[in-house]
Amino acid sequence: MISFEPLRKLLSQKGISTYYLRNKCGIYNLDSKTIQRLMSDESVSTNTLNAMCHILDCDIKEIIEFHPDEETELDQ
Repeated sequence: MISFEPLRKLLSQKGISTYYLRNKCGIYNLDSKTIQRLMSDESVSTNTLNAMCHILDCDIKEIIEFHPDEETELDQ
């Protein structure tokens, strides 16, 4: 499972609100639904991840983490 918990922690550490983030995302043609998907650990595009790294001046590993599912179809 992909989690954006590191993104939420980074926003908190930097004192950045989702309102501020939504305003900045307009520059990158991202809408408020995209921010909502990030906050809910839903799928987003690599363009969105790239924009987040630019906006927050961070590396990808600072906004996303991977947790293996207990059992996946590939394991069967």
